[in-house]
Amino acid sequence: MTNHYLLIINLIAAGLVLVRAVCALNEMTPGPEHHLDRFFGSVLATGAFGVLLGPFYGYTAPHMAEVAMNTGLAGTYAVPWFYVLVREHLWRKSNG
Repeated sequence: MTNHYLLIINLIAAGLVLVRAVCALNEMTPGPEHHLDRFFGSVLATGAFGVLLGPFYGYTAPHMAEVAMNTGLAGTYAVPWFYVLVREHLWRKSNG
């Protein structure tokens, strides 16, 4: 039963990271100084997408280290961005 909780936490974290990575890639300017940022953002998005596809291929028991890493990455990379996004949306909605 514990594996189901770990899988759910892992999938939510990977989904947050995927959304944030795709949006970060979309916001980047075309300058050459962002080549490494684009590369590692693409690797991050690909990894998160792979985690989300895992259950379709029978991978339903993630290791605790993988869950901790993905949750920590989502907490430092995606959650603050998502919080600001929602806050700005609500502010714009309430102010016309």
